[in-house]
Amino acid sequence: MPLAFKTSRVEIRHETITRTALPAPYLGMHAWSVRNQVGESPVWDDDSQRLLWIDVRAPAVLRLDPASGALTRWRLPEVVGALGLAGGSQVVLALRRQLALLDLASGELRRIAVVQDEPLHNRLNEGKVSPGGRWFVFGSMDDSAGPKQPTGALYRADASGTVTRLFEGLTIANGIAWTPDGQWLYFSDSHAGTVWRAPWDENAGRMGEAAVFTRSGDAAGRPDGALVDLAGHYLSAGVSTGCLNKFSPAGKLLEKQALPLRAPTMPCLGGAGRSRLFITSLVRPTWTAPGEFDGALIELDAPCRALPAVRWNAPQA
Repeated sequence: MPLAFKTSRVEIRHETITRTALPAPYLGMHAWSVRNQVGESPVWDDDSQRLLWIDVRAPAVLRLDPASGALTRWRLPEVVGALGLAGGSQVVLALRRQLALLDLASGELRRIAVVQDEPLHNRLNEGKVSPGGRWFVFGSMDDSAGPKQPTGALYRADASGTVTRLFEGLTIANGIAWTPDGQWLYFSDSHAGTVWRAPWDENAGRMGEAAVFTRSGDAAGRPDGALVDLAGHYLSAGVSTGCLNKFSPAGKLLEKQALPLRAPTMPCLGGAGRSRLFITSLVRPTWTAPGEFDGALIELDAPCRALPAVRWNAPQA
């Protein structure tokens, strides 16, 4: 039987923000000043025509209506590492070491699974719903203040709330994305600067042997969050270099898009017909003077097309 978890209710706040057009050399880009500490995990909801994402350290879930500038924040009780769409008005969240469902309409937070055998200094990080909606695939990372160790892993959760480990030996799990046909799973280790690709079996929720897809270090842009477009290109946020890197299906760097901030974290297509590209970002605590757009949400014309986000077939109460 599934474990019984208590539910709680979170605080919901509303505000209105404005979009700023950026000058050269970033013409065509806009910035939403959302003041994120660690913006992450953006997902476009076609049903509501809103963009959802998280601020890991706030911690909070955020939702933006780009048409009006209406911004909603759901304040969470603990650090959050990932977000995915679920049924109805729900989203699935990877908290410090638990998965939870947040009902955006009511603010009800219901924990649905505990991730066992994670070291105390780890937390969950990164996650996306699989192509068929059967699985929530997520990772973990070393969250200690000192030197990082490869104590993170990659997991999947099914509709019963059962969590299964898929891969281990990661320091900062990131970059989860699938090819349009759902046959290949990508994931990365931001600390190591490595992206892997592995065969994916959607029916079984199983990945095959992972092989290195590409490497990208500090100067090129260590791989953070990513998406795969309809042409099979892997678009990766270069979190160490303020850029968006585009890799061919063979792992070759094709383009590097400079961004008006130092640490982008994940790209996401959204807007009408998914014609806009949104990119979240973070502000490092060690920075003495963050730039004007560090921690902002960047918006620009989409340079590609991609499939819509999928809703997870989440555990029922």
